[in-house]
Amino acid sequence: MSSLVQEASVPRGRQNAGKPLAARRARARLIDRVVTGVLWGIASIVAGILAAFIIYTIAQGLGVLSWTFATTASITGDAVGPQVFNSFYILILALLICVPLGLGGAIYLEEYARQGWVTTALRFATETLAGIPSIILGLFGFLVFVTDFGTGPRFGYSRLAGALTLVLLNLPLMLRISQDALRSVPTELREASYALGATKSQTIFKVMIPASLLHLTTGVILTSGKMIGETAALIYTAGSNAPINGWFSLDPFASGETLTVHLYQLQAEGLAQNAKALENGTAALLIIFLLAFNLGLRWLATLINRRLSGRR
Repeated sequence: MSSLVQEASVPRGRQNAGKPLAARRARARLIDRVVTGVLWGIASIVAGILAAFIIYTIAQGLGVLSWTFATTASITGDAVGPQVFNSFYILILALLICVPLGLGGAIYLEEYARQGWVTTALRFATETLAGIPSIILGLFGFLVFVTDFGTGPRFGYSRLAGALTLVLLNLPLMLRISQDALRSVPTELREASYALGATKSQTIFKVMIPASLLHLTTGVILTSGKMIGETAALIYTAGSNAPINGWFSLDPFASGETLTVHLYQLQAEGLAQNAKALENGTAALLIIFLLAFNLGLRWLATLINRRLSGRR
């Protein structure tokens, strides 16, 4: 009897208000579960396709892969030692130039530059440079680095010319990721550093960069993957041949055919009798080296970050 009195005392509008609200909440939870399931399904499909591609490529090249194939030179082209060395030589040389420039430009734009037409022009220039096709930058590198604007030799077809062209191609990516990494540092860390009497440069190099190390490492990994997989820009700058004698040298002016350029030539020309097997072996070796390089760099960054943060 008392419950009937209580229900009668509650206005009818409030009695009906609870039912639509509960229905809306149940519908929202259902939609959230459906959308989450769809996104997980799409992500699983994409990851499965990538994994299948990697496994298939490596499986096709396992019959060719050997220590001799990856570390020796051969006139007949059935060993890729020079191409492996040139790939990592050009990659390291380009990173030594690109990372300081990208990080330095990000520090200037985020911490020192006044917001105005200058910074707007710089951002517009980097975004425009990021959208230029690699073959166009390869032709630019041929005119500027290989030749003296077509009138004579400058560096010639060399590792240095290829590395400088890769710097131009990947500098916008490194700059953008470095800016995002610096922005991700909490404001409280900067304020705490200033409160302890640190200068702006000390705050940047001793607080902000160590705190954003993992983000910067991600930028280096993405940039490295793009560099080591580049082909069009290196054909016109680093050259399409590798010296058989004396290929294991640090001469930046030597020609430097990389694994990707070698793979392109095998596919385009196919002069060797076992060209298909060499293609599979070169592709598998390239993927293995890229995975090992990325995982090793990620592990090193995690280790350094733990040391800097005081964790074991």
